[in-house]
Amino acid sequence: MKRIYLDHAATTPLDPSVLEAMQPWLSAVGNPSSGHQEGRRAKEAIDIAREIVAESLDCLFGEVCFVSSGTEAANLALLGSALGTTSSRRKILVGASEHHCVLHVAPLLERLGFEVVEIPCDREARISAESLVELLDDETLLVAVMHANNELGTLNDVSSLAGLAHQAGAAFFCDAVQTVGQIPVTMSGMDYFSFSAHKFNGPKGIGALCVQAGAPMEAVIRGGGQEREVRAGTENVAGIVGLGEALRIAGLEMEERQTRKAAARAAFVDKLKTDLPEARFSTSELPELKGHIHLRIPGIRAENMLIALDRAGISASSGAACSSGSIEPSHVLLACGYSQSEAEEGLRFTFGHENTPAEGILAAQTLVREARRILGTL
Repeated sequence: MKRIYLDHAATTPLDPSVLEAMQPWLSAVGNPSSGHQEGRRAKEAIDIAREIVAESLDCLFGEVCFVSSGTEAANLALLGSALGTTSSRRKILVGASEHHCVLHVAPLLERLGFEVVEIPCDREARISAESLVELLDDETLLVAVMHANNELGTLNDVSSLAGLAHQAGAAFFCDAVQTVGQIPVTMSGMDYFSFSAHKFNGPKGIGALCVQAGAPMEAVIRGGGQEREVRAGTENVAGIVGLGEALRIAGLEMEERQTRKAAARAAFVDKLKTDLPEARFSTSELPELKGHIHLRIPGIRAENMLIALDRAGISASSGAACSSGSIEPSHVLLACGYSQSEAEEGLRFTFGHENTPAEGILAAQTLVREARRILGTL
């Protein structure tokens, strides 16, 4: 049975060209912090990747800090900015529909003496300017709003939100994990900006936090002072090389990739609207991210549907956290105003440029068949 992978928002396949670029560094000797030839070669490889990131995101070479993941980048942005500030401000605003890597830092920030307040989102997980302005005051140190919601695929106008934060004297952190390498995006106007390589056909275990020059930052991981003393630890040379190569390729192929994803998604959506009219889509229009589609089938828990789809050869997700094998209600849908039972029904299908319209149609047919079986309407 050929499987159809529709969970690209979780992770994407490693591009063969990226693996080829990484290969020499998986076995190469040489610590980038060492002064000998092998060390200098490793450092040069890292610097080339850093240049690619800086050029792609319109930031400075020295503003790019490589870390292990998007989660570490978000943690570092929140904790590092809070610990590094000399300001007396103690209020941090975070979007209610943020990823758990942001929301779950709140208890630790509160233990450190900061007040964390959630910014309400609308029905489609967007943060409005009005919602932010209502909470901004002269106590606000930092505002954290993601560029694209990882479940619904909708975009926030982060440039405008960052501008409002700056007018109030606050810094702005943008989690761009779902958009870097997917759509044109830059760090312009952001103080802290994070992304992860495995979301755009790069390797897992490597990401970056871009920190605007002069923005407060205190290292959370301490040691040898690597990454300009922002994040200690011997660098993952192979991973960093892979990140740089994946970002370079993504930039060259971005338009073509978006077109292919959109075509596969359109085939899926059209078939589903025809054959399963009771499906409820979570956004009024197709999401800005071309590969995303989020929906509910009233009366069917996501957990049951995902198990059925997996057995039928379709890989999808709920977008919610999984604990001890049990899928919890989506915190994003709850923040959007859905009931708990509705939040337990959310299904996320995310297409990659490798998917075809034929696969989109087959996935929709499979979803319809399994939904009819579970509902007993075959």
